[in-house]
Amino acid sequence: MAESDFFSYGVEQFLPQIQPRGGPIDHVVFPQNLTAQDARRNQKEPLHDWFVRLISLHCNKDPNRVELEENIAIFAQLRWSNYKLRYANIQTIITGCDLVDYLNQGGDATYLRLDFDDQSLGAPFTHPLAHIHVEGESNPRFALEGGDSGNIIVDYLEFIYRNYAPSMWYSWAKRTWNGRFPNRTEAFDTIINAFKDSQFQILQNESLLLAQIKQVLRQHKDKTFPFHMNGKDRVVLEYPLARQE
Repeated sequence: MAESDFFSYGVEQFLPQIQPRGGPIDHVVFPQNLTAQDARRNQKEPLHDWFVRLISLHCNKDPNRVELEENIAIFAQLRWSNYKLRYANIQTIITGCDLVDYLNQGGDATYLRLDFDDQSLGAPFTHPLAHIHVEGESNPRFALEGGDSGNIIVDYLEFIYRNYAPSMWYSWAKRTWNGRFPNRTEAFDTIINAFKDSQFQILQNESLLLAQIKQVLRQHKDKTFPFHMNGKDRVVLEYPLARQE
């Protein structure tokens, strides 16, 4: 079986289901028939109750329908306009056991939500485009990594895999680099080993190589999933502005 172009086969199967169809306005949800009212989780609703409710309403009590990994589930509401992303609400739950056991028994779990909505800006500099919630509607909101990239959906998924499935992310990054530079596999290993051994000086000395690896991964993500928001809009709400013109 061929290797996945993305971090996992779960991601590779998920992305085609949420991409735009090309209309002036495309409303896309995952799973099918998910509504904003159903998907909303208020501050008083326990995370497990929210998950059970959505799986019962929209997945016929089968959490595998929204599975990225055996312990990661995802729910998405998106709005596209002529292939450009205009709104995103992607809710994710990462459980301490597999999703079926969590559905039936509860347990430890982490909730994350990606939000992108230029019609809901909140108090000054509190709602970066895009940002991540860690608990319902509560503060604070954390800016999504990615600079001025418009590929926020894939950047969010990568954030999840780097933090909650790092071995899968590493495998994807290495095969992506090796696909571009099959004769320079040792260069990638040099960087990864420096991280593992906390050798910051090596990363300083190899800063050009490190930048090249980042660029290769960025280009691969953007080429494989070319449906983005306007990345320049992210800089408008960036604070504090640390870039030098």
